[in-house]
Amino acid sequence: MVKLKKSIEDLREEINRYIEYPDIFKEEIQVTSGKIDELINEYLKLKHF
Repeated sequence: MVKLKKSIEDLREEINRYIEYPDIFKEEIQVTSGKIDELINEYLKLKHF
């Protein structure tokens, strides 16, 4: 659970770097956003929400 939370935090930091240049990193933003969504869903399942 802690590892999953850390992964989400790391991806959020990564996407924040990409957002500075959205035209250049459009694909990276989309991929990273999808990964964040997947991890959050997994986290919520484990927390039974």
